[in-house]
Order: sequence, then C-alpha cells, then structure tokens
Amino acid sequence: MSASVVIRSLARTARPGLDERALMTAVLNGDDAAFAELVRRYGPMVLSVCRRVLGSGADVDDAFQLTFLALVEHARSLRAPAALPGWLHRTAFRAAVKLKARRPPVVVATEPVVDPEPLTDLSWNEVLAMLDEELNALPERLRAPLVLCFLSGRTRDDAAAALGVSLSTLKRRVADGLDRLNRRLVRRGVVGAGLVAAALGGDAGWGLSAAVPAALAQRGAAVFGARRMGAVVTFPFVSWKSVIPVVVLMGGLVAAGASLIGSETLTVAPPLKEGNAEPPAQVRTRADAFGDPLPAGALMRLGTLRGAATVTSFGIVADGAVLTVGEEGDLRLWQPESDTPEPAVRLPVRVSDEWYGRFRSYISSDAKRVACCAPESVIVYERRGENVPAEIGKFKFPRVESGAFASDGKKLVVVTTESKKDEYAVHVCDVQTGQSRALVTDLRHIREVRFSADSRRVAVNTVHELLVFDFGTGKQLARWSVDGLKLSHVALNTTGDVVAARVYKVATEEYLDVRFFEAVTGKAQKGATGTDGGDWVTFAPDGKTVLIGDARGVRWWDPIAGRLLRQFDGATGELSYGATPVARFTPDGKVLVATTGRVLFRWDAATGKPLFPEVHAGSHFGKVRALGVSADGTRYATSAGSRIRVWDAATGKPVATVPSDNQWPHNLEFSRNGKTLFAPVGGEIVQWDAATGTELRRFAVDPKEPRQMMVIGLRLSDDDTTLTGVTLGRVKGTRTSVFTTWDAQSGRRQFTKKLDPFDWNARRYCINFSPNALYASLHGDVFLTADGPTKGLLPPRTLGPGFDAGAFSADGGRIAFTYIDESGPRRVMRGVVYGVATGAKLCDLPAGSSGRVALNSDGSVLAAAGLTDLTFWDTSTGKLLARHRSPPAEKGDTIYSFAEVMRFTADGTKLITGHADTTALVWSVPKVPK
Repeated sequence: MSASVVIRSLARTARPGLDERALMTAVLNGDDAAFAELVRRYGPMVLSVCRRVLGSGADVDDAFQLTFLALVEHARSLRAPAALPGWLHRTAFRAAVKLKARRPPVVVATEPVVDPEPLTDLSWNEVLAMLDEELNALPERLRAPLVLCFLSGRTRDDAAAALGVSLSTLKRRVADGLDRLNRRLVRRGVVGAGLVAAALGGDAGWGLSAAVPAALAQRGAAVFGARRMGAVVTFPFVSWKSVIPVVVLMGGLVAAGASLIGSETLTVAPPLKEGNAEPPAQVRTRADAFGDPLPAGALMRLGTLRGAATVTSFGIVADGAVLTVGEEGDLRLWQPESDTPEPAVRLPVRVSDEWYGRFRSYISSDAKRVACCAPESVIVYERRGENVPAEIGKFKFPRVESGAFASDGKKLVVVTTESKKDEYAVHVCDVQTGQSRALVTDLRHIREVRFSADSRRVAVNTVHELLVFDFGTGKQLARWSVDGLKLSHVALNTTGDVVAARVYKVATEEYLDVRFFEAVTGKAQKGATGTDGGDWVTFAPDGKTVLIGDARGVRWWDPIAGRLLRQFDGATGELSYGATPVARFTPDGKVLVATTGRVLFRWDAATGKPLFPEVHAGSHFGKVRALGVSADGTRYATSAGSRIRVWDAATGKPVATVPSDNQWPHNLEFSRNGKTLFAPVGGEIVQWDAATGTELRRFAVDPKEPRQMMVIGLRLSDDDTTLTGVTLGRVKGTRTSVFTTWDAQSGRRQFTKKLDPFDWNARRYCINFSPNALYASLHGDVFLTADGPTKGLLPPRTLGPGFDAGAFSADGGRIAFTYIDESGPRRVMRGVVYGVATGAKLCDLPAGSSGRVALNSDGSVLAAAGLTDLTFWDTSTGKLLARHRSPPAEKGDTIYSFAEVMRFTADGTKLITGHADTTALVWSVPKVPK
C-alpha cells in the first residue's frame, strides 16, 4: 500500500474535530478511529523525540510504537487529558533512552557515511537531545504548556483552554519554562546567542516535530486494535526515509516563543535552506553557572542573580506567588516554582530628579494593593491582572516618612513629619472612602507601626514608649515604657493583646533579647520565655509563636514552651523603615517567605529547607563590599551581608562559607599559601580555614580597652607574621578607636595604642593599608601609619563622594584616588595616581577615569568603575586600554560607581568587582602595550 493511500486511510478514520478529553473518552470505549487521530496528531512529535535520541535505525520505529503501546496500557491512568502531549513526549524519550542503552558497541566505519536525514550533525543532534531531556525534567505545570504550544502546534488560546488556565497564566508558565530550559542548557555547555533549536512541524505551529512515514503511522494506529483484542504485537523492521523542513530559531525556545509571550525584544531567525543541517553561526556570549549572561569583558560571576532583587516590601498572593516592590516602584511577581521573577511592571509614579527616581512603596499582605509615598502624597494602586495597577486612591500629606497596610488591606496608616517642628504624626487612610484622620500627633519620633492580624489594634513604637490604639475608633488603649530599656522592634499578636519586643539596654548600650508584654498594661507576659539575638520579631499566624530574624536567618520560636521550633538558615533584614514585616507564611502555611532587602528567600515551612537549594547555596545575601585574592590566584573571597564566601578561582564554585558581620574594610586577607583567611567579625579579626570554613583563631583587642564594635581596617604582612587592625568602639555615645598588632601565627598581641577617634574616624568606616601596613589612607590622604592622619603626604583636593580612602598598588609604591576637577567650567571626576613615599602626582587621568578605582600590582594599570562603564587606563601614558559596559548601578546622590569594591589579582591579569546586586564579577584585564 502506498504512503498516500495509508495517509488517506488514516485521515478518513481520524477524528480531527475532537479535543483530547473527547478522544481519550472514545479510546477508553474502544474507538479505533479516535486512537488513529491521536497517532496522526502526536506522531510527528513522538517520532522526532525518538530520532533525536537514537538517530536513524530500526530501534527508532520500535521506540515510536512502544510509546503508543504504553498509551494503550496506561490510558485509564491519565487523569488530565490536557497533559497527554507532555506524557507522550516523556514516554517517547524514556523508551528511546532504554533502547539506546541496549545497543551494541559502535563500530567506527572506515568510510564516511552519508545520512540522508537533515539532522546529521552529531553535535547538533546532541543539543536537541539535551532539550528533550531537560524538557522532561521540568515540573508538569511548566512542561505541559511548552509541549502544547511548541510541540503540538496549539495556539495559545487553545493551550490555555486545554489546561484550564487563563491566557495570562499560560504566558507566565511558558516564559518561566523557557527560562529554565535556557538556563539548564547553558549549564550543560550549550552557550551562546543560540541555546536551543526548534523545528517547524508543517503548518501546525512551532515544534520539534518530524513527518511520520505512512507505514509507521499505520502500525502505530494498529497497536490499539491489536492490544484491545489481546494479541501479542511485534514490530518488524521497515526502513523509511523522510525529509524534514527545519527551522532553527537562534536564541533558543525563548526566541521561538516571541509571538507566544508577547515580547517585543525576541526575534526569530530565518529558516535554513533545504538540506542544510547546520544551525546559523552562533554569537558566543559568556554565561554564568546559572545561565545568566555576563557583560562583555567579564569571565565569571561569583554568586547568582537568581533570587536577587531590591525589595522594600512584599505581599503573598493566594496561590503562593510573591509580589515584591523595589525603590523605583518596580513590581515583580515570583511564581511558587520559579527562582526568578517575571518581568517588572513599573508603577506610574513621577518624582523629581532629586529623588533619583526612587520612592518608598508598601504592599498589602495579600498582594492586591500597593501604596506609594510620592512627594507630599500617598497614592494607592490596585493590581488587576497583568496590566499596570490602577490608581484607586490618593491622600495629600506633608512630608511622608513611611506607611503600612492594615491586615485586610482596606486601610493604611501613614507616618508624616513636620520638619519645622520636628514632630511626627500617624494618620489612618480609608482606601474605600478616600477619607483620612489623625490617629496621634506631636510625637518626637516614630520607629514603626504594627497591626494585629485581625486589624483591630495598632501599636506605635517611639523606641522610648509604646502606644496602643483601637484601630476602628482611634481610642488610645495604652501608653507605656520599660525602665532602662528601649523598644527596638515590636509586634502584636493576632488579637493585639500581647506585644513581642526586641529590647535595648541603655546602660550598657547593647541589644538584649526578645521579650513579651501585655499590650494594655506593659507588664511582662506570664509564662512567656524570650530568646536572645534577633534584629526583628513578628508573630506567626497562630498568634502564639513568633518569627525572629537576623543575619543567621529566621528562627521559629515558641515562647510558652520556651523552645525553638524550626531554624531557617539564610539572612534577613529590616524593610522600609520598619513598616513592613520582613517574613511571613504563605496562605496555606507551607512556605515561609523572607528577605534581606536584596534577596528573596523561600523555605519549606515543615522542614526549614530552602525551596531553591542551589540558588540558596550559591548566592550572597547582601551587597558585596569586601574582596580577597590568594597570592597564587587560585582562590577568591567575597564578603556580603552575613557571610564570607571562598571561591575556586578556576571554576567559580564556592569552596567554603563563614559567618561574618559589620564588613566595613574593603579587603579580606589570605595567607600566602591561600590556606587560611583573615576577616573581621564584629570587633575582632578571625582566622578561618579557607577550605572548610573552620574557625582557627581569634585576634581580640586588649580587654582593658573599651569594648570594640567593629573592625575598620586590617592588613596581613607579606610574610604572614604580623596582623594589623584598627577597631572602633563607643562608650556612652563617645567613639573610641584602638590600633593593635598581633603575631599572626600565635594570636598574641604585640602592640596596642589608643587612637584619636576624631582623626581616625574613617568615612564609611574604611581604612586602607599598604603592604605590611607601613602606610595608611583615609580622609583622602596617605600617611605613615606610625605618624597618623595629621601628617598627610598629599596636597589638599576635593575628592569624589563617599570614597576617601585611596587604593594602594600591591607593591605599595602607588596610590589612586577619585577626585572632582573644578578647574574648568564643568565639574568632572577624574582618577589620579600618586607616589606613596613622595606624595608626587604621577598621573592625572582624563574624565571618565573616575568612580571607584583600583591599581594593579605595580601601579601601571588603573581600573575605574563609573556609573555606566568599567575602564582600564595606562597610568604611564594616560591612554585608555579598554572600556566595558557595566551592569546597572544603583541610583542616588552618593552613588558614583556600579561597583562597591574592586581588586586586582596578584598577577594583574584579572580584576574582581563587587556589586550591590549581591554578586561579584571577574574581568579580563588588557595588557599594557610595550
């Protein structure tokens, strides 16, 4: 029988007008024609999967027929007919993999074999096979939309209807699935502008599909009748050949889905000419370990952008998705199964240039409403689908300090201040009526405002005392304080009759534990046991237990039982001036969500384990503000938020993690052999094993000196014998500084000297030392460490904002600064290099050499990180060596660089930059022409 006859035969018996549910119902009732329609409809996709795994040969036919035989056997177990395409794809892939494993060893032919199939290139076939494998590894909610839209030729409307979801939900799932596929292929080495190939299966739509030979289609359809009659089915080998029209879409499935997800930035490459099996030439673009692209000139990213975003407030949708808002009104929706947010939607709020496009925003707990503190007003928006939220209310106020929604989202409180009187007030705004009223006025300070979960009571914390109000009537119920203590952070339980508070002891100037009080009387709650530590506290939904967070993560504490229920490792921080809870559970109680303001964390509430462990383990928790490089260049160290990470320089993989805090110095010190690392922890310096993260030794200030709070400068001598440090303390509001040297091998103190706290009070708490700490830099000057800052070596000048400690070259001979040149009609920032010993200016670089600066080992190359570019300069000639576009920088009047810190490797071939986005980049350094 000819192929055309077989195809016409299948077409006559098929049921093209039925959907999957109707077809599966007919199949279960023994309808041969319905099964034939399934073979006709999904055969091309199944055959394509088998061929990509197996190449050509008899076992391709076998895998094809085994797939439909499995459908006959398991038809009744398919609960969701719309999932049939994904089920067939997965079954075909598994059948092909099993048959491939049974193949005998391959014998290499002595003559080249000409394969008439279009996909003859082994490497390209491997890419397609990887795509099948990774597609099958996706969760069902992401795999099913991709298979329907890309492999089954469905329109997006049909796919959404088949899956029983809205079109907007389908788009989100497709975008998320495409992103995951793209990243997973990058991890496997498929890097470049083209990451995935897709084929156009006839006129049905985008799909990795192939034309099915007529005989094979007929046998596939015959499987149903044979199996239904209980016959034993065998599949004799029948050779077949076909020509597949192939369309290769460079940029991966992300590009292929441009029309599907509505992106205007995605393009589809033209189809290949018939018979051409090679994809178009790929433009090589580096990507990090998580599949995110690297800037041009960057070699590696330390950490990941996954889970990272600026978060000033967040709410949780009923389905567990998280909505966050950043400093520029950028709303981001994080789906429950995604480690990255959907594209940001910006609120239509206009602010003056002096605000740098930034303003404070607050999200209701159910993520339905957002309040923006624009100049002299608070604007309330409501989310409606995927469109930009609609404005539903506006309240006029003088200077707005903060805001917070009531638990039901219907009302919000706004904290305002009168600058002339230096007085604070709290206002209640009814979103539905548009009316506002004053709750309390004439307060000297307001630390935060907290609601009870039932929205009946609200607490106003002034630090010195707590005011409790009936939120409905505005009646003040209580006003109390605790002798000798300040209330750092507070929270109300569900009904508002219990207050949890982290307290600060005034006499000793130290934070104590979390304690519990009766809301109306201010008396200690009987039977409640507090716990030490924590930067903030909030009640869990049960109204009895609390969540306590700090740099270590979140602890779930039962005060009545006096025990820890669960530890959620990570880090958290205060948000939006204390007006928004930092952590909360999803509505079903299965997931805990928290943030540092830089990273979004999600944990399994039952186990305490992160939902995205790979991202959790590979990320920083805050701005990267300190760097270290081992002398042999094999290890890097980065400090961000609550921990320091040691990285393998060759692979970019984390080696060890150690806890840390108060990371003000820009440098972390490796021993010469790279086996140990010296870093600040509070007012001490700790030596760590760089491979295991084990603490080896602590270097503390003389206990006779005032208690030191932080380390503001440190340096390890080149021979590993001496460790130098400057620490900062405070006694009754007065700052103290101590200079100490230690024997680096034993930890024994060698020298201690009290410093003038005014002279050594470093801006941004950062002092830079030259090698062996012979020289030091702060206040825009350089001086002999023994002489102190009053005997500076450099001429006075106007420096760039915020960075007045110079950057030494590794040999200690040169130092670089950024300064503002006011000699011309326009103020421009420049980089300048001085000789350390003489104070002589060696090089004054042109405009564009400003920002944060660093020198290589001998001072011959200066790197400058501005707001938009990373530049490298020859300090001998002043010529530009290279310019790279930088990652986005933060906005603000004191922000002048995309980098928080920079450091060259010892050999000068690489530069590391640390960023506010919680990552660090390793860049290639150009050579100086001879």
